[in-house]
Amino acid sequence: MSDEIIIVGGGFAGLSAGVALAEAGKRVCLLEQKPHLGGRARSFADPTTGSIVDNGQHLFMGCYHATIKFLKTIGTLDRLHFQPRLNVPFLDRDGRLTRLDCPDLPSPLHLLMGVARSRSFTFKQKLEVVRLGDDVRRAGGEAAPTANESVTEWLSRRGQSEGLQRNFWDLLCIAAMNEDPRIASAQLFERVLRLALFSSPADSRLGIARVGLSDCYTAAASVFIEARGGQVHTGRNVKQLMIADGVCRGVDLGAGNVLEGASVISAAPWQQFATLMPGDLLRSEPFFAGALALRPAPIISINLWFDVPITDLEFVGLRGTNIQWLFDKSRILSASDHCIALVLSGAHEHVSRSKEELLAISLRELGEVLPSVRKAKLLHSLVIKERFATFSPSPEAELLRPNARTPIRGLFLAGDWTATGLPATIEGAVQSGYTAAKEVLG
Repeated sequence: MSDEIIIVGGGFAGLSAGVALAEAGKRVCLLEQKPHLGGRARSFADPTTGSIVDNGQHLFMGCYHATIKFLKTIGTLDRLHFQPRLNVPFLDRDGRLTRLDCPDLPSPLHLLMGVARSRSFTFKQKLEVVRLGDDVRRAGGEAAPTANESVTEWLSRRGQSEGLQRNFWDLLCIAAMNEDPRIASAQLFERVLRLALFSSPADSRLGIARVGLSDCYTAAASVFIEARGGQVHTGRNVKQLMIADGVCRGVDLGAGNVLEGASVISAAPWQQFATLMPGDLLRSEPFFAGALALRPAPIISINLWFDVPITDLEFVGLRGTNIQWLFDKSRILSASDHCIALVLSGAHEHVSRSKEELLAISLRELGEVLPSVRKAKLLHSLVIKERFATFSPSPEAELLRPNARTPIRGLFLAGDWTATGLPATIEGAVQSGYTAAKEVLG
């Protein structure tokens, strides 16, 4: 049998696992079924304008320790730009601009002082934020969310008013977890708050890629793996995992082609993983049942090209609108066009709408928060629907997410849907890759 480690999937999870194994001296063979690497976190050239477009806009954070380690290892960390301190602008529906600008103070004073001096909150809401901060820092007792509580239920129980939830906590929840706070797990959200906002000022900072998302990692990770004797293949479709007598011995590529390996890491999305498993084993082994029960949560990205600039902000949270976040891609990428990207996360109610409907909604809402849009001419648009962008992080889902080590000898799992303790984020995906690699090495 070959001593190669086979990795199925070439997104953040698969590539980080491959880099970790290659760095440890293992020979890696990574197989990606699509003609490009990047999975659900990639960029491409818009065929009409030639502009580089992400299939979904991503923000990084200082608390993305695994991601920072990964990008530093492959030499691309300088392609991210991190804020010196947490600074988030918000636009209300009437066009009012406010900010959460946190000073360089020890945690949690940096956040509490930022809230205290922000015009985004009323005096009562500022006290509510302080109260929830105390709950999160105590991390236990009756203030802690229960296993079956949603974010909305927990926030309401802890005295967070409807207005504060709608205009602040809900925006953070949807951005971090890609799910309606009435559905999302409160325990998972509380963990996100602790890591992102209440650990340190450095961890709270936001980071934005100054290049297309694929250029942050796909080519560099591939080069890293191949330089250490590994292989990275695109356009290689795995039909099924080769499992017999409780052991995974490789992958079946179809047409009589098989590839044997010492171990296999499946870094495919959960719905694809279910198709790779032999059906009888998938149904009979409780460990794998979660892959069948997880629900998807969609994200819609709406890219708009105008004839003139419409904002001087790199990014801004939108309050009181269906669209939650706006990113000025021209400023972020230092491009000459005037392109913005709008994000609609947890888009269950909107994913079935036509692209024309989504475009009309976005232009109407943009005109309300940015009056300059009414005078600008729309030159081009591109609507991207990712129906299976992430799993839905409901309280029930937390019980379904599997660990990296499976009951099948030689088979390991990676992916943002596995039991990372995080929502489906880039950081969760990279952490899962490192965890799977550690299990293989162990």
